[in-house]
Amino acid sequence: MGGHDPLNEFKTGKAAFYVNGSWAFSGESGVADAVPNATMIPYYCGVPGEEKAGLNVGTENYWAINSKASEADQKATMDFMMWCVTDPDASRKLVDTFGVMPYKQAAKSTNGFLAAAEQYSADGCYSMNAATNFQPNVDEYRKAIVSALNAYNADQSDANWEQVRTAFVDGWAVQYKNANG
Repeated sequence: MGGHDPLNEFKTGKAAFYVNGSWAFSGESGVADAVPNATMIPYYCGVPGEEKAGLNVGTENYWAINSKASEADQKATMDFMMWCVTDPDASRKLVDTFGVMPYKQAAKSTNGFLAAAEQYSADGCYSMNAATNFQPNVDEYRKAIVSALNAYNADQSDANWEQVRTAFVDGWAVQYKNANG
């Protein structure tokens, strides 16, 4: 955002932390080599009850079968998806590539950030769902937030911070109305 490369800045010691989540495993898998004690911590905002917050988790990606595809293609797709999660070699390859495969019979995850999320859950903490796929007009909503954040990054004034707040809070209502009339 704003021309910065936070992952690289973190890896090279130019940043003490950066915001991301377990969903970014493929881009972050080299972090442990560069920063051996790297970990993820929950977002804290100072609201009551968040001392039991775990990590933000979620994804916008789902597997799906196109209902408009031919019956033969739908069956082939289902067979492939089943193979991905039941074949030990396919499962291992997918887990090693993506860091997680959400099926009980899948290979054990190599995603240390996912392990941290699981430990928070084991310790009785709740997960903060990052369900951005439910944001109305998600691309337009994000674009407005990024624009406001870039303006604030260039000039960290109270007025520009208000633009960030407005884009985040009021932008939801604006995009909901745009999406739903």
